[in-house]
Amino acid sequence: MNKMTVYADYAATTRVSDKAAAAMAEYLTKEYANPSSLHTPGQRARVAVEDARRKIAKALNADPKEILFTSGGSEADNWAIRGSLAVQAKKGKKHLITTAYEHHAVLEVAEAVEKEGYEVTYIKPDREGLIRPEDVEAAIRPDTALVSIMYANNEIGTVNPIAQIGEICAKHQVLFHTDAVQAFGHVPIDVKAQHIDMLSLAGHKFHAPKGIGC
Repeated sequence: MNKMTVYADYAATTRVSDKAAAAMAEYLTKEYANPSSLHTPGQRARVAVEDARRKIAKALNADPKEILFTSGGSEADNWAIRGSLAVQAKKGKKHLITTAYEHHAVLEVAEAVEKEGYEVTYIKPDREGLIRPEDVEAAIRPDTALVSIMYANNEIGTVNPIAQIGEICAKHQVLFHTDAVQAFGHVPIDVKAQHIDMLSLAGHKFHAPKGIGC
């Protein structure tokens, strides 16, 4: 009797779809040139990169120039948090607000910047596993540099009220970042309507190859 294996861990990673694998194959074997090169093969690769940038921007209602490619969600989180904190520190703002149940990609950065002289407030989820907007607003201070709250939790699946949190951050003129690695492709996201300044995602969560994020 043959045993059937059922893979039920798509929250961790997904298999590359046949369509994505076919699309990638051309750029792994034929159009492999450096997209920053000025020669013709490089410029053909550049066209493909910019096309991908436009498609991602459209899915998020962002501008293509705002899409920066990374090696995955962890690098994207690091860029967003460390980059914005460095800029805000020059203005005397060295307070970060995040949550107690973020992915390690965020929590480990938060712990690291604490050792570097930043203050971090960790908001706890309520009994339903959600971050309450009023708790975020209560935590904001004059020296708050950034609020970083995950869109959907990778362990319990709760989807946070991102639009409300984003509106609060906009009202207080505080930068807002969300780790949307578990949300992109599953729920509609509009960075402008939801007042999201920075968003992280990883392709391997929705059937793209590993090692791709933005």
